[in-house]
Amino acid sequence: MYFIYRFLPVLLVSLIAFPAIGQVVGGMNFKLEKLFIEEKYEDVAYKGISMVESDKYKKDPEVYLYIAMAWYEISQMNDEAMEEEYPKALQDAFKYAAKFASKDKEGVWYEDNADFFENLKKAGIADAAQYVDDERKRRNAVSAYKYMVKAMPDDPNILFYKGVLEQLNRNTGQAERDINQAMGMLVTKYADSKYRPSKASKPALEEGFIRWADIMMEQNYADSAKKTINWGLQFMPDSEKLAAKGRELGAK
Repeated sequence: MYFIYRFLPVLLVSLIAFPAIGQVVGGMNFKLEKLFIEEKYEDVAYKGISMVESDKYKKDPEVYLYIAMAWYEISQMNDEAMEEEYPKALQDAFKYAAKFASKDKEGVWYEDNADFFENLKKAGIADAAQYVDDERKRRNAVSAYKYMVKAMPDDPNILFYKGVLEQLNRNTGQAERDINQAMGMLVTKYADSKYRPSKASKPALEEGFIRWADIMMEQNYADSAKKTINWGLQFMPDSEKLAAKGRELGAK
């Protein structure tokens, strides 16, 4: 009993300092918070959807974020019954994350909940990967990246890879627009010494540069392929994969 009383203050401090994992950081909607902590994710999703249909909450980024988080948690349950009932849970997570992004004008909520969005990116990238090299199903990967771009519009890594997928899917015009926009964002962001790129989507950018270089080679644009790899190495100088590709192409 003495042991319990001795360490009780430490335990209380720990509970205060480290809130339940996954809930909205900085949130004030305690009803949704309570449901989320209790892992009643379906209730969070449906209650949240009902709330944003009202004038009071339709512009509230916190509610949209809770809905996105709830669908994400449902998508990660690894439960056959839940997968059968909610086959588009991850897609819905991105759908509401995109709606959240449109309400989070200053990006404050996004910044405070960056860990969630990193996890969401990982899930989306992993889900899309199964379709990338299947010509019959590649459109599913393109669709997944469209959702990701809308949900995380400030991440050029995802936009760049979407452009690569658009090209592989023979949508050349959109591919060029995506690649050009992504490159503009990358150059601007990496020029800022304070910029910290996403660890979750970095592998997608790395693979994107390699695939884009391969596409350039297939079109007999060897110089463009080399420049592609050189740009990639400017952003990711420690990438062994890009360095190896550069040696293969004879890039300097």
